[in-house]
Amino acid sequence: MQQRTRTARQIIKARRRANEKHAISAFVSKATADTAAVKGVTAALRKTARALRLAGQLGKVQTRTQKVATGVVGKTYRYTAAQIARIAAAYRPRKAEYKAVAARLALAA
Repeated sequence: MQQRTRTARQIIKARRRANEKHAISAFVSKATADTAAVKGVTAALRKTARALRLAGQLGKVQTRTQKVATGVVGKTYRYTAAQIARIAAAYRPRKAEYKAVAARLALAA
């Protein structure tokens, strides 16, 4: 394989990875291992994301219908890393732990 082909494949792979969409909890879980912080930050980021979505500041957000709880079907939203960074920038936490997680998420994009 030529170097030019290898480089082109690496570029395409990096673009795909940058545009992958995941739930908020997946991004938060990567940023911290503390389960209490994951739950708290995820809930707060979901609330912040809802406000940004309604205001039209997040752009296109992927929506899927799937199980959200036992016996309950509803919408789930999936975000790119850039969208998560925007949500984290709008999030104003009070606890020091949550501030650290939000800072990591804002730098991720």
